[in-house]
Amino acid sequence: MAGLLSVACALMPAARSAESSDWPTRPVTLVVPFPPGGGNDTVARQIAGPAGLALGQPLVVENRPGAGGTIGSATVARARPDGHTLLLCSTSSLVVANALYPSLPYRVDDLAPVVHIANTPTIWVADPGAPVSTLKEFIAAARQAPGKYSYASGGKNTMPHLAGQEVKARNGLDMLHVPYRGSTPAYADLATGRVNLMMDSIVSALPFVESGRVKGLAVSMDQRMPRIPSVPTLAEQGLGDLGFVGWVGICAPRDTPPAITARVARGVQQALADPALRETFAKEIVEPIGEGPEAFARTIERDALAWRQIIATSRASERD
Repeated sequence: MAGLLSVACALMPAARSAESSDWPTRPVTLVVPFPPGGGNDTVARQIAGPAGLALGQPLVVENRPGAGGTIGSATVARARPDGHTLLLCSTSSLVVANALYPSLPYRVDDLAPVVHIANTPTIWVADPGAPVSTLKEFIAAARQAPGKYSYASGGKNTMPHLAGQEVKARNGLDMLHVPYRGSTPAYADLATGRVNLMMDSIVSALPFVESGRVKGLAVSMDQRMPRIPSVPTLAEQGLGDLGFVGWVGICAPRDTPPAITARVARGVQQALADPALRETFAKEIVEPIGEGPEAFARTIERDALAWRQIIATSRASERD
């Protein structure tokens, strides 16, 4: 991870004052390594329009899901570093994947941090028929009935999967993990009780909780959400350390010219200053950040260490 800061510093505008005046010459592809409809995809589509206007060319979202976000990430890591192919990088696809898979075809340093778009708080949800109203109660019920309950995720070794593993390891629970191709299809089974528990971003989960299709058990925020006031916080339940918060940002192939990545960062920062977008994010409980390469690199490095420790504690592996 030491190389991240040096890469980030090289991306600063001071490193090269000349702009690439002929960029972008065509629409810019923003690869989202997850299926449509999830939290990452939602943020990408919301930022793409105003950021594209700022850049002078459309920012086109392209979904390339699979293998916990690693397929799309590897595609961008191998892409021509001309600024026309970018990655919506996230906690799951960058730091979690690299901590889990030493044999990945890309490393963290193959993708240069460009701009930290937003943080996405999480929520624990259960099937509507579960005889519990909080995550603490669910843990107690699962402890009393080994093998009865299961938990879903949007893919093997994604952040929600590993969060579930952490709950199992800490509490000695016997629960089956059921992975899906993204969180959206997982909700169909969660709503009917075929699976019982899932952690997800609030962006994805809120419509299902508000409609009553799933039951909210705990939010990772400091206070209860006015839109779902019956859902307690993790801290209220003494489970504050299960408040996994994801982030999303934009990364570029490692050798992308610093003048181009600086323009991308400024374009996203300009988009995030738009009151309409900030209002949309606020409604969906997405926290806009907008930090540039150096600060984003520090966030990635910090979370890489944290998730290595979580993975070690939960005994997660490629074979789990």
